[in-house]
Amino acid sequence: MAYIWQKDTTGAHLLNHDSDHIATLLPSQAETVCYQDEITEVQDGVFRCVRRFRLTGDAPVATVRLTLEVVAEHSCRYALIPGVSYNGNAWGTGHEPKGLTHEAIPWTFAAHRTALAGGTYSEGDRWSVALFGSAIIAETAFACSLMPGDGHMVHRLIWPEEEGPRVYNSRDSYGPAHAAVLTLRSDEEFVAEAYLVVEPITVPRVAWRKALDVAWQRDHRPATPRFSPEGLWKLGIRYAKESLWADDGVFHGFSIGLESWEGLWRQRQYMSYEIGWCGQNASLAASLLSDYLRSGDESSRDMGLAALDCWVSHARLPNGLVRCRFDAVLGRSPGALNAGCGHSDDTVNELQDAANLGGAATALFEAAELAVLCGAADRTYGAVALGICDFAVRTQLETGQIGRTWRNDGSCSDREGTIGCFLVPPLVKAFEVTGMAHYLTAAEKGYAYYMARLLSDGYSTAGALDTHCIDKESASPLLDAGLALYAVTRNTLYLDWAAHAAYYLASWQWHHTVPNQQGSALGELDYDTLGGTSVSAQHHHQDPYGVAFVPGWLRLAELTGQGIWRQRACAAWANASIGVSDGELVVLGKRRPAGSQDEAAYHTHWGNYGGVSEWLVAWPTAFRLAVLRSLPDWSILA
Repeated sequence: MAYIWQKDTTGAHLLNHDSDHIATLLPSQAETVCYQDEITEVQDGVFRCVRRFRLTGDAPVATVRLTLEVVAEHSCRYALIPGVSYNGNAWGTGHEPKGLTHEAIPWTFAAHRTALAGGTYSEGDRWSVALFGSAIIAETAFACSLMPGDGHMVHRLIWPEEEGPRVYNSRDSYGPAHAAVLTLRSDEEFVAEAYLVVEPITVPRVAWRKALDVAWQRDHRPATPRFSPEGLWKLGIRYAKESLWADDGVFHGFSIGLESWEGLWRQRQYMSYEIGWCGQNASLAASLLSDYLRSGDESSRDMGLAALDCWVSHARLPNGLVRCRFDAVLGRSPGALNAGCGHSDDTVNELQDAANLGGAATALFEAAELAVLCGAADRTYGAVALGICDFAVRTQLETGQIGRTWRNDGSCSDREGTIGCFLVPPLVKAFEVTGMAHYLTAAEKGYAYYMARLLSDGYSTAGALDTHCIDKESASPLLDAGLALYAVTRNTLYLDWAAHAAYYLASWQWHHTVPNQQGSALGELDYDTLGGTSVSAQHHHQDPYGVAFVPGWLRLAELTGQGIWRQRACAAWANASIGVSDGELVVLGKRRPAGSQDEAAYHTHWGNYGGVSEWLVAWPTAFRLAVLRSLPDWSILA
């Protein structure tokens, strides 16, 4: 498509061959500074904008605030700051930054807070505009903002870094505005580089995918995992058996994780045992069965079977539900998550959720197959998984919506959120196992419902159970379900939907490396944000959850021939290997058990900037093992 730049005193105006006025690069308004712009089209609809600043006047040095602003010449229909704001974060009960402004002042975010370095996106009826800064050329940290106007949207990059009008510095909490200082000498030049990406709108809330591709192609580089796949497998099995295993009354299984207590690591003493989500008991047990088949270690088989037998014997309800937190089975508080999720501190109001149930059913189907190979065929794991699926089919609405949480009597306490799609992949598996069409019908109806919401809203919701907000975790089953449905139906629509879910997940993946603060915990770990993912609109830190997308991204690369998905998968895998302890790793003065890993890396002004959570939760280990269980050839991840 042909584009034309027309320059006048009001800026450089971008038009297409039909004379649509798409965007305007505004002149710099910085005082005491002159500038020169260079605009180069590097591919169709992608422009490299270089702005060179110099001081004017006689002053040998001056403190400056420099900007590069692009006006998108449209009334905004959808806006995105990847990893931070999805159309203003209107969904949810949290107090994360809402809207694009606070008290008429635009939210400004540091480039390291955003998945594309300073990335912003807006679309109108006919055109979309994205702007992001170079993560390579600019040694000085910078920031970004979106400022809505009357019939237009201003995309702004700012040097040096600033955040305001308040800094979102922990969950639902704010601090005062922050601004760094940039000084410019009369004998030097400051170079700011940005990329402007424009794309016509054919389908609403889709064109932002082009900017992700451009940013990835520019800043991606191969990353080497800290351990081999074989090494991570052995460390993961060791962590499950040596540090997470618990015998607690009738309970035999895995702790949800280790926390620091008086300088030592101990298993958490509340909300201790969970079948899916953070605790991942069913998946860890399946990995131990798989380990027996790989290594012949009978202790792995025995522990895996003991954990699975414990859950199916004591946590199964007559209506097909499974009690997701074994603490409640033991008569203890299952643990509060948050009021928005509806979880309670007592067993009377105990709730079961779709994320746990879907993960449990998926792992139990696999465990049933592994148990046969282990010579333990007389188990009920598959029957329990089918019971969960039968419950989902029986209670699914005609619209396809499944639900979020249920009381033990089977009544639904909350249907909202994309989280219900966690039950779709096991429904597809139930069809494969039984050949019964009603499971496939329910899966297709459910997937159509949840994908329609992603396509219409531009975000997914409520997968991170301890929050009530827009997030990435809830989109994970949208990728997996689409690929599973495509495999059994060969309907290419499901492959297209899986690809869109994959792009949405990629909007939470860091396309650039954020420098670590010297002397910080992340500096000790030589942490690299490239390939990592942040959690949600409410939790602005990285975690290793992107490893869950690795099989889907690899499968998408195989099916589509698009190598970018393999690159993204390998980058996520490499990032998720950072900070895994070999048994000798010391962080913040404490030696960490073999196979353990932090849940959170505080890579930006959220939490303890440059720090780690010191919460050695079970799920990262379980997810890595699950990825390796799913892949016949590990060499692709080496």
